[in-house]
Amino acid sequence: MKVRTVPVQPHCFNYGGFDIQMHRTHEALRSVGVDAAPLDWWSRDADFDILHVWGLAPQHQELVRLAQQFGKKVALTPLLPYNTPVARLRHLAGVLTGRKRAVLDVLRHVDVLLVVNSLQADAASRIFGFPASRIEVVPTILDPLFFTHAPADPPTAAPPRYIVCAGNIWPRKNQLRLAQAALQSGASIVFIGNTMGGEESYTAAFAQLVAANPASLQWHKWLSWDDLYRTLRNASAIALPSFLECQPASGLEAAALGKPLLLAHRPYARQEFYSGAVTVDPSSVSAIARGLAQLLQHPDRCTPSPIPVQACRLDAVASNLRSIFERLLA
Repeated sequence: MKVRTVPVQPHCFNYGGFDIQMHRTHEALRSVGVDAAPLDWWSRDADFDILHVWGLAPQHQELVRLAQQFGKKVALTPLLPYNTPVARLRHLAGVLTGRKRAVLDVLRHVDVLLVVNSLQADAASRIFGFPASRIEVVPTILDPLFFTHAPADPPTAAPPRYIVCAGNIWPRKNQLRLAQAALQSGASIVFIGNTMGGEESYTAAFAQLVAANPASLQWHKWLSWDDLYRTLRNASAIALPSFLECQPASGLEAAALGKPLLLAHRPYARQEFYSGAVTVDPSSVSAIARGLAQLLQHPDRCTPSPIPVQACRLDAVASNLRSIFERLLA
């Protein structure tokens, strides 16, 4: 079985969690004997069975049409809105104005839709009209480090209590309000995330606030996987009051590590992987500050169950994907 992958965007210009998942999916498939690799646009070799497209985007319209024309099966991993009245109205407006025509045509050439949870499956079916029988749930893959259950490092002095926020720095992720809330609540936060192109003014405001409060706020633009894991493992809690997400990995990491978790009161926070997390109004600094205090004062009440996140193990996803692709080719 040969699988070839196409990304929604060039990794050289923008690289985030969605892109990490593409590479981890290759690793997962190869671990169970599947020949998985990026599609070589310049090659004349069309000897593969499945085209795996990442991102429901108009630029894939001609690609998926050609793939089916030449007898390839098409799998697509989308980033979808959750099923809310606003999302349904926006979709309807896009259909009526013609803006969604290319996207809907892409879906007509897709054999199986791979979504990250049951809520996304519901959105694919109810909003986009994709047949439920051809939707499969494949959650985000977590690095195997997060399932090693290593204990926290022994403190050499009084252990510092800090909360971690991981994610690239930009308005959607809401780090500036989170930093302001930390100062208001007295919490200490370690931010891990790189800058984003086009968000220079937001990054500058965030960097200025961090520099002015070194006792409470730290910022690491980049950490190795080992250092990221160690920082999260030794944290008191994990927070990401992001306005818009699909399935943020830091929330899954909190569940795998048994850490209290804070998310925004948004549809993405309702998925089973984050059940038990504190949710707050992401537009209110005071609400975020109260949520941070709750994480530290009542950690047992704010910690997601570690059971659902076991589906995010690399071996579990690898087995799931291989089974899906085998059925697709049967």
